[in-house]
Amino acid sequence: MRELELKAKLRSSKESNFATTRNEALTLMPAMLEAIGSVDGELRDDLIYAAFVQWIYVQRLVPAQDMRAILALMLDDHHMFYQIGEVPEDGVFTRAFSVLVLPLLLAVHRSTAYLSAVELQQVKVALIRFFDEERDKRGFVQEKGWAHAIAHAADALDDLALCDEMQATDLQEMLMMTQKVICDPAQVYIHSEEERLGRVVISVISRNMLGIGQVNDWIATFQELVLAEKRVPQSMYLRSNVRNFLCSIYFRLHWKNWLQPYGNALNQTLRAISRFAE
Repeated sequence: MRELELKAKLRSSKESNFATTRNEALTLMPAMLEAIGSVDGELRDDLIYAAFVQWIYVQRLVPAQDMRAILALMLDDHHMFYQIGEVPEDGVFTRAFSVLVLPLLLAVHRSTAYLSAVELQQVKVALIRFFDEERDKRGFVQEKGWAHAIAHAADALDDLALCDEMQATDLQEMLMMTQKVICDPAQVYIHSEEERLGRVVISVISRNMLGIGQVNDWIATFQELVLAEKRVPQSMYLRSNVRNFLCSIYFRLHWKNWLQPYGNALNQTLRAISRFAE
């Protein structure tokens, strides 16, 4: 199915908030998966992804065996890892919107388990690899819409952290991954990536599987990482990323009334990395 034909069908479906039958949804989904990395922002984001939200998560039209097949497809070299590691090009749209399907599949699993522990470990390994290898960290791309690969992968990691199958060692890996991603001295994140990564930390804490000391020790390590960077402007980029990230975590914990065990560690680290603390 050509993109123009698919776009027309999905526009029509959107008029009814994507209300459809299971058969109609499953008939359209192969073409949607093929066009998931379209450079047409409306088709990719407002139509294909919006339809996936409705059909996979809200309306629950997709059977478990089909969701498992979609998951395997999203993790392959033609989707999440399509042209991974290359300089910024259009391949990022395929990667970023493939990884954004994962939160939908994981959210359904959390309410009605259909994935095995092995499959969930495969998701974790894939996400860690994705964060390690993704080089295109653009947010909004003029004329093509959102890429947002880092934010989308953070959303997937957030949903994975909430899965019962994830154990303490998995959650610790997730904390270390968020730290590695946010401590990027090559750029300043400006499209709420720090907020999306911060949600992963809150979800990890909510599982009550890591000790307070473990989390506070992890918070404290940011001080050394920031202060060790002496180059300009890299040191300023890193300081900004970490400050925004830790502030996001601080206030999310405060709003949930969970701050008390972690407040001192966050305060001390934020003060230590501030150039203007008095």
